[in-house]
Amino acid sequence: MKYLPIYFLLIITTLPLFGCQRSNKSSTQIDNKSYINDFELIQDNPNNQTSVIITSPKAIIDPTNNDIDIFDSSIELLNKNGQDFKVKSGNSTLNNLTNSIRAFNSVNISFLDNQDYYINTNSFDWDLNNSIIDINNSVNINFDNTRINATNGFYNIDASLLKIDNSEFNRVIYNSKGEEWYKVKIVSDFAKWFKKDNTLVFTSNDKQVETTINLLLTQ
Repeated sequence: MKYLPIYFLLIITTLPLFGCQRSNKSSTQIDNKSYINDFELIQDNPNNQTSVIITSPKAIIDPTNNDIDIFDSSIELLNKNGQDFKVKSGNSTLNNLTNSIRAFNSVNISFLDNQDYYINTNSFDWDLNNSIIDINNSVNINFDNTRINATNGFYNIDASLLKIDNSEFNRVIYNSKGEEWYKVKIVSDFAKWFKKDNTLVFTSNDKQVETTINLLLTQ
């Protein structure tokens, strides 16, 4: 029993040492990273004649893999064929090994030729080697007086095509006086938006699409 106090004292004196070692290691890892203020990156893709411009007030480069963590990021796609849009997000990561971007934390996709058309989601993955943006979580879409919700989807940049799954379409129709006349609700398994024609196509398994029209004015 007389050895117990000595053993307990040994534990107390060694624990702070381990804590210091862990703290020094973390500080070294942080100091090795490069911080960039007013970050800007321009990447051209000659295959589809597009330019991707990424700007941010702050970015961090990891020297072990050259990945870039970007804060309050703004990503613009400039395409000679007119498929231009801007992405705003709280955070994004540029993976240099796979040449891909992951945007997350309150992502907003807006179209430069129509500011009333935008898409909100929590995150997406974009392989810069191709023209597909994979939106792998819930999607909220605003087209003027139209709202569309979906569980997931993807946007094909070259084709200007947005495809979403398990969609619910809601639109308010106004009369000549500017009053709400009626509401249209469409539920479908799949929906496609063709940006060039600004058309929506709804399809479902077994060709079943549920449409509801609520009349708001009866006179």
